[in-house]
Formats: sequence, structure tokens, C-alpha cells
Amino acid sequence: MFSQHHITFNSREASPIQLEGILLTPTDGEGKCAGVVICHPHSLYGGSMEVPLVVAIAEELAQRGVVTLRFNFRGVGRSQGTYANGEGEMADVAGALDFLEGQERVDRERLCLVGYSFGAGVGLRHIENDPRIAAVAAVAPYVENPDESLLKSYTKPKLFLAGEGDTVCPVEWLRAFVASLPEPKELHILPGTDHFFWGREREVARIVGEFIARL
Repeated sequence: MFSQHHITFNSREASPIQLEGILLTPTDGEGKCAGVVICHPHSLYGGSMEVPLVVAIAEELAQRGVVTLRFNFRGVGRSQGTYANGEGEMADVAGALDFLEGQERVDRERLCLVGYSFGAGVGLRHIENDPRIAAVAAVAPYVENPDESLLKSYTKPKLFLAGEGDTVCPVEWLRAFVASLPEPKELHILPGTDHFFWGREREVARIVGEFIARL
């Protein structure tokens, strides 16, 4: 079981903006828990913290005893600001991690990041500069013009997942990208689905949940 609260927090930048999110906190037990920030798909194409896959992952993690924060990037929903080409959004991710790290139930040694599509791309770019992040799960990551050095020095657990019919995150590209990364790493290719995972949300959430649980 878990409790759900609508919260606000600030992005981390010289002139911060206020962002909205949903915090899920396990109600069972009193010990410290892992904490996960979840980043949603592209802000200009309907992406938000209410995308069914994002909600499914958040609820799966919370049911497994993880404190989970899903949030709206700048310019989405009630979050202030405007779309910033994935650059300003990295300050949003930093602010979300700052907020989650400050929660009483969160174990700072188990602070993780999960992203879907654009949110995964932003997250992957952010974590190289954030040593707090103990693990990352990237679902169908969309990385525009990825730098060849991306994640080459990130030696913490990494999960990558995509549908075999994905045209936004082509499986061939993802296989080659993951092969170039240091261990530990996992790659899951789901047959019979594409970038949107229609009707497969719970399956994806279970894979992500099991990965985080192994930490």
C-alpha cells in the first residue's frame, strides 16, 4: 500500500521555476526505502506525468516499497516555464532528485532514475553529472544526436527496454548503444509492441520494478 500526494518543487538553476509532481510513499514499514524519479515522454507531443506507462511504473514501484516521484517537465500541466529543448529539462530532473532526496523515507544511497522516451534521453544525459544516482532504467530512450561518450563512464546498474517494432528508438541502434556501455547492464526487447507499449504497460512496469528491487 502507498499514499499519494500532489506536490510542488523547484528546478535547480539560477532562476528556478516551480514544477508539479505526484509523490507515492509506501505506508508499510518504517525503514528507509529506495527513491525513484520518473521522467515522462516528449512535452510537445502529449507527454506528461499522466501517461499510462508512467503511472503504471510509479504504482508498481510504490507497491514494491519504493518512494516514487513522477513529475511534469516545465511547460506541462501546472509546471511553470516553457519547453527548453531538453536542456532546461535537465534542471527539472535535478530539482526532482533534490526534492526526493530530502524525503524522510528515502535512502540516499538508493536514489534512482527512470525515464520513458524523451524523459529517458534527458535522464541519461543528466546522470553523468550526478553521482547520487545509483541506477537508471531507460524505457525506449529517445536521444537526439547522442554524444559518443554518453554513459561510457557510468558503471552503475543500467536497464534498457524497447519494443521490437519501435521506430523512435530502433532496436538495432539500442543494441549497439548498450553493447558499447560498461557493465552492469540489461537489455530487454519486447516482441509484438512498439514505442507506445499499448496494453503492455503493466508488463513494462514489472520489468522495471524487478530491476529496481534487485538493488
